[in-house]
Amino acid sequence: MYIYSTIDSDKKLSSLVQSWKQKGILSIAMDFEGEFNLHIYGEHLCLIQVFDGEEYFLIDPFKVSKEALKTFLEDPELEKVMFDCASDAALVRKAYGIALANVFDIRVQALALGYTGNLSGLVELHLGVQEKKSNKSKKKNQMTNWLRRPLKEDQIQYALSDVAHLFSLKTILSSLVDEKDLAEQVAKTMKNIAKPKGPDKPAWTKFASWKYMNKEERTYLKHFFLARDTMARKYNVPAVRILEKHRLLEMAKAVPTTANDFHIYCTKCPEDQVEELVNMLMQAKKSAADELLSA
Repeated sequence: MYIYSTIDSDKKLSSLVQSWKQKGILSIAMDFEGEFNLHIYGEHLCLIQVFDGEEYFLIDPFKVSKEALKTFLEDPELEKVMFDCASDAALVRKAYGIALANVFDIRVQALALGYTGNLSGLVELHLGVQEKKSNKSKKKNQMTNWLRRPLKEDQIQYALSDVAHLFSLKTILSSLVDEKDLAEQVAKTMKNIAKPKGPDKPAWTKFASWKYMNKEERTYLKHFFLARDTMARKYNVPAVRILEKHRLLEMAKAVPTTANDFHIYCTKCPEDQVEELVNMLMQAKKSAADELLSA
């Protein structure tokens, strides 16, 4: 059982960081929990869990301002030890405009040493600690609604377990990296680990089959995707509850001709919103055709 303190105001967060620096604590273990289009529209930071080597903390981003979070996460003096920070860095970059700074990602070390598994496996491999959470409970917590308050105790314990062993792993992996003369390689990768590799790509280009589609199919997919996204944002629901991804691809490859043809694809959409969606898809079809004509 992890004992923790809750940080639910700008003042508490500022005081915590100040107390760390006064004690000479300049490195913390950190992880995020987020919402990724599972329960509402969009991606949202829901929780930051922290371990300073002695105490555990839960930072509630719903109670702490964007400015305070930015100051904390961009603090160049405070090292944040994480595991696989890429998605977390992207989340705060897109949601808050925060450039996560001074990150030590132990996954970089693990990859350099040939390990490609997850954090639980790494903990068991090097610390001999077998996670008590089963695959079923792990999946349950990964699919849980982190937006809800108050959080359940099992959610909190699950979240804190992801930061409990990061310091120990860092020490062990750093020693192994040095033994194998990989420190320079790791340091070079670590320098830019929390930075984007390039401009964020539009979501419709991330479909697995995107690279195999022709120009016409890509154009229709983009406009159908935007129509679905607009509906999902309006009703604040996950986009999949409006129209499934495979339906978008099917329509892009064989563009429906009439409104009735579009209806066939809209079985997932709530009944009282179907007509609105069909109208938007019809307009999206026209916009795509206009773009192709003007190209």
